[in-house]
Order: sequence, then structure tokens, then C-alpha cells
Amino acid sequence: MPTEPLAVLQAYFDLVQAFSVDTAAYAAVLHPEVEQLEYANDLNKQPVSRSFDEILTNLRAGRELLLDPSFIVHHTHVGSTGTVVVEGRWEATVLHDAGPAVRGQRVASELCLVFEFKDGKIYRQRRYPCYEPL
Repeated sequence: MPTEPLAVLQAYFDLVQAFSVDTAAYAAVLHPEVEQLEYANDLNKQPVSRSFDEILTNLRAGRELLLDPSFIVHHTHVGSTGTVVVEGRWEATVLHDAGPAVRGQRVASELCLVFEFKDGKIYRQRRYPCYEPL
């Protein structure tokens, strides 16, 4: 089990990119009291807070709707307190018509992610997505 923040993040990104819903694999990188806060954006008009179980539920929903996800990290900064800021680009292909998205469409977002760690695992995650117009 990785404990260095960047190794933990890479393991987490690999799981998310594969749309894995392996609870044990996530338990190796996410603290049991993890909180993921996604700020308001074009898809979620209000901030959304997710617990460990809600993160997995969201990934299960993503598996049903999206194909070929990709996350490319542009910049990573490790702060003096151990907080890690990651900037990158996420993309995926829509499998089924959903809201303004249509089957086969590529959806994309520029992301800024802020991670805090506790006991060698991701404890807090703040997501600032900037989705491209659908």
C-alpha cells in the first residue's frame, strides 16, 4: 500500500480512470472519513459533498454513462503542509444520451484538485471542475 502522497494519488487516479469500484482498493488510498467536495459547475449547480461510499456510488454511475476516461496531469505542487494541488484535463465519451450530452460525444473538463492526507491516505479532496460546453 503506497503511503507517499504522490504514490497514493497515482494509485487513486489509476482506480478512477479505470472506473474501478473495488472497495478494498479504494480503502488502500482513501481514509475511512474521506470527504470529497466538488464545487458548483455546469453539471452540479450546487457544491456536492461525498463520503467514501458516495464516491464509489458516483463512480458506479460514471461506469454506466461514460467510456474511455482519461486524466492528464499538467501540474502538481506539494505544499509545505503536505497538501497536494493537481491541475489536469479529464475527458470521457458519453455512452447514452443524458441531459445535454449525447451518445458518442466527448466531454471534457479542466480540473484543479486539492488533496489533504491523514494516516497516509486521502482525507480531504476539493474539486474545482471547469467543464467545456456540451
